[in-house]
Amino acid sequence: MDFGLSEPSPPTITPMPEEGAARQVLPVRTVVLCCDGLYQRTLVQRARSHFHLVGVVVQHPPQPSPSRRWDRLRRYRDPRAVLRQAWSRLALRPYERRGRELEDRLFRPDGLEPALPVDVPVHHTLSINGAETVDVLRAMAPDLILVNGTQLLREPILSLRPQIRHGIVNLHTGLSPYSRGANCNLYMVLEGHPELVGVTVHHIDPGIDSGDIIRSAQVPMEPDDNFETIDVRSFDVGINLLLEGARDLVEGRALRVSQWEKGKLFLQRTGYHYEPWQRLQANRLLKRGMLRDYLTHKAARDAGLRLVGSAEEGVAARGSLA
Repeated sequence: MDFGLSEPSPPTITPMPEEGAARQVLPVRTVVLCCDGLYQRTLVQRARSHFHLVGVVVQHPPQPSPSRRWDRLRRYRDPRAVLRQAWSRLALRPYERRGRELEDRLFRPDGLEPALPVDVPVHHTLSINGAETVDVLRAMAPDLILVNGTQLLREPILSLRPQIRHGIVNLHTGLSPYSRGANCNLYMVLEGHPELVGVTVHHIDPGIDSGDIIRSAQVPMEPDDNFETIDVRSFDVGINLLLEGARDLVEGRALRVSQWEKGKLFLQRTGYHYEPWQRLQANRLLKRGMLRDYLTHKAARDAGLRLVGSAEEGVAARGSLA
């Protein structure tokens, strides 16, 4: 693809109403790195309301290696594991139906699937860290890169950071530093910590969800929620938080807070291997009283929780930078 010939022209500055105030599209060359999912396509669409979008890089899942395929097959040699997998998928359907209803309201308000733009260069890749992706990003020449849903960024992509004026900013669907890795909000529910279900906007560094934090927030919960609705809402809250945090960064008022503890790392190598039955268990825990108990005692459960971007955090962080 010839990015030089297909580069979009700068956008017209358009007012964007939000929370009672007009917003403008910032003339900052922005690229989104993401997978091809509903939430990520929504991120791309919403990003155009904030920034001059000059490109999108979409990572598709690479084919598993023969050893990885064998590991998956070996996991289901036990008939009980196969039955548990099948039963979990069936039992999850009522919970997933609720999640889909909320998903339709938040991400398909007009009944249509969000689509990637046709007037912006889109590069598809199996290797987000490959040399070809580096060349594509150099051609796009972004001042800001927004990330969600890709594999962990490594070299040589990380070597581009000094050339990107506002840096590479990630949306992590977990509350750093308390939780890092994959399926963080799911495992926090399973371990009895609904107060640690949240989202984090942070700078990319060589670690796993460990970069300096720009903003973080809990995911709001309602008394009739289940895990599927909480999960859907986490992406709606997270996408908006990413875009607001990126605006703060571009406009020179963003916080940059080093992570103050290691927290928990949820990865296969640390003993956390995702299976569908875990979602079923999380839904049942919430239904059987975990959510009700948390909302009843929310102030006490949230005591001591540190969120970046709250009024209190802003005062403390700016004081520490003085």
